[in-house]
Amino acid sequence: MKRLILCLVFILATIAANAADTPKASVFVKSRCDGKISTQLVTTLKVELEASPKYHSVPNLTDEGRMGEVLTIDVVCAERADVAAVATTFGKGKCFPGAYCHGVDDGSSLQASLCDSNQSVECGRALFKTFDDYAGRMNRPGAPQLQLH
Repeated sequence: MKRLILCLVFILATIAANAADTPKASVFVKSRCDGKISTQLVTTLKVELEASPKYHSVPNLTDEGRMGEVLTIDVVCAERADVAAVATTFGKGKCFPGAYCHGVDDGSSLQASLCDSNQSVECGRALFKTFDDYAGRMNRPGAPQLQLH
């Protein structure tokens, strides 16, 4: 019984150590949203990214100086009255030595949605979930990969 407990403790410690060592994926949110509803939506999206154990938000493609690949979320919004139209695409980008940065969007990820003023936070959460599902599909073996050159 003691050996079983020791094995269980060892396995749990290994899992915890690996989870702590797993780096979070960098995500750059590029938005052209300046209305009240859409600003709330983008703010909620960034809060969800930071709260996630998988991602952290970065201010640009340089990956805070690490020059690694960065997942991207491109958000464009238009508002009228109490409704925001939101279009998004997902992709990835990277900066290379010499201050050359390149990003590519996955056209198949293009989505549009409407959010009213009462649902802006929920729309931001739904956008995060859509992104998380997309990123999970792209990490599966055999999934098509976006090429950065």
